[in-house]
This record gives sequence, structure tokens and C-alpha cells, in this order.
Amino acid sequence: MLGLYLSSTLLLIATLFGSYYFYKQDELMHLEEDTLKEYSSKLQEKLFDVHENGDDKYMYPRFKEFESAIYDIDKNLIFSTIDSKIETLDNKLYFKEAKTYYVSSMNPHYLGAAFMVVQKNTKSLNILNDLIATAIFVIILTFITSYFLVRAVLKPLRDNLRLLDNFIKETTHELNTPITTIMANIETLESKNCDEKSLKKLLRIKSAAATISNLYEDLVYLLLNHKISSQNEELNLSQILHNRVSYFSFMTNAKKLNIIVDIDDDVTFFADKKKIEKLIDNILSNAIKYTNKATTITIVLKPSYLLISDEGNGMSQKEISVIFQRYKRFDKTQGGFGIGYSIIKSIIDEYNIDINIESKLQKGTKVTLKW
Repeated sequence: MLGLYLSSTLLLIATLFGSYYFYKQDELMHLEEDTLKEYSSKLQEKLFDVHENGDDKYMYPRFKEFESAIYDIDKNLIFSTIDSKIETLDNKLYFKEAKTYYVSSMNPHYLGAAFMVVQKNTKSLNILNDLIATAIFVIILTFITSYFLVRAVLKPLRDNLRLLDNFIKETTHELNTPITTIMANIETLESKNCDEKSLKKLLRIKSAAATISNLYEDLVYLLLNHKISSQNEELNLSQILHNRVSYFSFMTNAKKLNIIVDIDDDVTFFADKKKIEKLIDNILSNAIKYTNKATTITIVLKPSYLLISDEGNGMSQKEISVIFQRYKRFDKTQGGFGIGYSIIKSIIDEYNIDINIESKLQKGTKVTLKW
């Protein structure tokens, strides 16, 4: 927003100063023309005096303010005090090499002259320095004004984000105990002999509880990550990925998803285990959450990349371009705070992992991590 405001303001300033500069140039040209017309009149008066009072030998008139030349009816030079060659008599007023030329006709033809040319040094347009100084002052004033204006405009947004952060902190604190209790009771009930109908209900409850649990862990990571140092070690990515796929199996089963797994053995990566698990969990849970029932999720792990694709609703290119912004959500029918990809971005940046997101609306999304 600040960049757009500044660029538009600077463009306006440049347009105004440019218009003023060209206006002054045009004004100068008219002043030069008026001055040269006056010089032409002086020259014509002197030529008249020479013509009336002179004899066969006469002195061509000269002036301190300007140089001049006269030409006959066929445009042949009669006499000139101008050092340079006059290339044309067709232009009434023109500029060349810091000189201004004015061509006028004479009638009657004193001394046989039908045309006369007066030349003077072009008056320089001494407003450039003033324009630059004024422009610098206006630009500085614009930056200062922009700073306070943007602060005022963004204050409501900052306040809302602060409220949201405070809400997340309070929510995170309150979620811990009930989530732990729910998960513990589900495990207790699963260990008992239940009929198929009850097991299906438990599976749905467990899936919902796991979603809340993952959200809780994301919130904790978001709030505490900057306070926790990474415990990097050589990780067996293959084993971790198998474990995470197994962890989400009850969610994939609930949606009747077909999971295609192609995981190479003993793929390793040097990183913090919890962060890598968090990275995988966010990508995999998004694939499960946003894909349609009874579709396929493909998981591929090779020594240099991890690929997870789904057959969900997909995203537009505009949505992909802003997907890493915190609290950015596209499908309001699904739960969450819109922090998953923000967490993904922080982890891949820490470990120099490249991410590529390919998506088509109503076709699905493919996320590839390369290292």
C-alpha cells in the first residue's frame, strides 16, 4: 500500500514538474522570438539608413546584442556577420547549437536584401536547479506524510491482528487440557469391545479431535517457535513419513480416501524432528482436509524431494500467490485460522527447502518440496 501511494505521488510530482518545465520552455521561446523581432527591426532601420545615405562604399551595420545576415530574392548571401552557415531560410524561428535564429523578409529590398537573419545566444533556462531543489523538498515531505498516513490507515488492521493474536494465545491455553482428555478417553473406548456402529462414531470423534489437536499444535508452534532452538539431527525421513501417514489413517479412512504411497527406504535429512513432522503434517492434513471423499492422495518420497498431491477443489494462481500470508483462508467452509502455510514457509526457509505448488480448480493440488 505504501509503495503504491508513493509511486503514484512521485508520478504526479514528476508530471507536474515536467509540465512546468515545458511551460517555461515555451514561454522562453516566445520571449526569444519577441527579442529577435525587435533586433530585426533595428537591423532594418540601419539598413535603411545605409541605403538612403550611403555611397558605393558602405559599412554594414553591426550590433553587440546579435549577429545578422542578409540575402537577395534568390536566397543568395549578400553579407553576414554570423560565423556559422545558415542552412535554411524557410524556418521563421529555430534553435541550433545554443544559438537562436530568426528569419524575416524585407520589403522594400534595401541594399538588394529580400531576407534577413538575426542570431543571438540562446538564453538558458535557469530553473532546473530550482526545480530539483523543490522536487527534493516535496519528495521528502511526501515520504513523511506517507509514513504517518499509512500508519493511520494500517492502525485498525494492526489492532485487529493484535486482537487475533491475543485470542489465539488465550485459545491455545484453554485447548490443552480438554484435547488431552478427549484423546485419552477415545483411546480408552477403543480398547473396549464396541459394535461397528459405535466404532464408526468413535472414528468420527477421533478425527474431529485430531483436527483440533493439530490446530492446537500449530498454534503452540506459531507462538513458541521463536523461543525454541532447533535440535537438528540426521533424520530418517522415510520412517517419519510412514509414521505420519499412519497417524492420519483414521482421517483418510473416514473420508474413504485411496492413499498411494511411494516412499524410498532410508531417505535422510538433517533437521529438527518436530519441525519436519510439523511440515509434513501441515501439507498432508491440508491434502486430506480439502480433497473430496473417495478420491486419491499420492505421497512420493525420493532422496531429493517429497511430493504430496490430492484431487480436491484446488486453488487459483491468485490464491497461490498469497498462500503463505498468515491468517489467509480461501475455503471458509473448512475450519482453521489460516496459519498452516505460514508455518510451512517458516520451516522451509529455515532449512533452505524449495517449494513448488501446482493447482487447478476442481482438479486438485500438488505440493513438491525439493532440497
